[in-house]
Amino acid sequence: MNTKRKVLDTQFPVSRREFLKTGAWAAGALTLGRSATPGFAQSREGLDAPVNPTADAMILIWLPGGVSQADTWDPKEHTPFEPGMKGSRMLSTFPKIPTSADGIFLSEGLEHIAKVMHKGTILRTLTSDTKFGAIHLKAQHYLMTGYEFPAGVQVPSMGAMVARSLGRRDPNVPAYIDIGRDIDTSNEEFLFISQYQGPGFLGIKYAPFMIPDPDKGLPTLKAVAGMTPERLDRRQKFFEAISGLSSAEIRESGKVKDYLQVVEGARAMMDSPVKKAFNLAEEKPETIQAYDVGHRFGLGCLLARRLVEAGARFIEVEYQYAPFKGFDTHEDGHTRMVGMKQAIDRPIGNLIRELDERGLLERTLVVIATEFGRTVADQPAAGQEKLGFDESQTGESLIIENERLYGHHGHFSSASSMLFFGGGFKEGFVYGKTAARHPMLPIEKPVRLIDVYATIYKALGIPADTYYVVEDRPFYVTNNGKGKPIEDLLA
Repeated sequence: MNTKRKVLDTQFPVSRREFLKTGAWAAGALTLGRSATPGFAQSREGLDAPVNPTADAMILIWLPGGVSQADTWDPKEHTPFEPGMKGSRMLSTFPKIPTSADGIFLSEGLEHIAKVMHKGTILRTLTSDTKFGAIHLKAQHYLMTGYEFPAGVQVPSMGAMVARSLGRRDPNVPAYIDIGRDIDTSNEEFLFISQYQGPGFLGIKYAPFMIPDPDKGLPTLKAVAGMTPERLDRRQKFFEAISGLSSAEIRESGKVKDYLQVVEGARAMMDSPVKKAFNLAEEKPETIQAYDVGHRFGLGCLLARRLVEAGARFIEVEYQYAPFKGFDTHEDGHTRMVGMKQAIDRPIGNLIRELDERGLLERTLVVIATEFGRTVADQPAAGQEKLGFDESQTGESLIIENERLYGHHGHFSSASSMLFFGGGFKEGFVYGKTAARHPMLPIEKPVRLIDVYATIYKALGIPADTYYVVEDRPFYVTNNGKGKPIEDLLA
């Protein structure tokens, strides 16, 4: 009979706001603790353990805002703009283009990704029973953690769960790294984003190592003027001595120990050869030019490749979310998507190509994700739809009077796409099918997020019923430990 092996994690995280008050965010916001003890549960009935990994590292390309699947990964019939056309006629606003994989088409403007599609899998039928309406952040929480908000506890993000379960690949490289998001605590929305992309109840050791702008190197690992290594060491010893004067109860607390480990790790990394990975100037000018699209996302993809080479475990490269910006298209959808595809196509295509050329793609899983898809708006005034979505909208009653209305402006939780490259996933493969006309619902092989999580975790060697104990109860890496890998996605 199988027995479960549980892993205790009873400590709770220090919030970013609390930690900033210490005046030492540069150390504390980083995932710089020692390697975690692997926390594999032995298995529930029907799930095998242990899982043999096909990937050692993962890069999550996070495109929040709601990417229009019909204008990117799941193109339909191209229907050019005509004044007065019905919304039901507006299917894809871009022509299809062939890819390097036979029979797979993408939307125009994704030519670089199309060239590497023979190395990837497209999942076109990711669907949610919950319709998130106009609430982006709740949908993002769900995508990034696998749990709906509120969940009863502060849920760790996928990156934190991977860091906790697998630890570091290299002792000098943080297990969980976030590239492209500003460290911002100015309002509750930004704080909430930091929470669902943070360590949750796992604690500060598993918070992401934050790199807001890859083009600026890593100022947190550079000493200020006049600050010699010896002086830094003296300050660290003084800090440890001061901490040692506190009560035994405080000295022995998990939070204090974790915090001290974070500081020690930050100091050690300043002397580590891994620091070279952040120096993008070492790259050839033509390489930098290939990734540079005038937005931090581009060089973020280049830095992700360098960090995988340096031994990183989980890297998130994000196109930072902002309401009504980026992929959050509530008007001018077609025009906005032209610019958004220019921002992501070349960097992602080059990332996949270079990982493959350097022999890294086979053991590195690259995932491209967004929180939900897009559909035709349910009101004539795009951006002013009553609910922000209509899952059953056909567009028959919508008249597209001008080009500002031409595009997919409604939220669509019923279907979105996700892409996978390397790491044991199939190559040149499409899974699932959506309807050709509105509403473009899944008509073949709908997939739940819990099973996508289980599939990703299987590739990384983490059983879907792995759990950690919080508030005296098990908390699973997939909701209630019930996720089942989608074997058809795996090679």
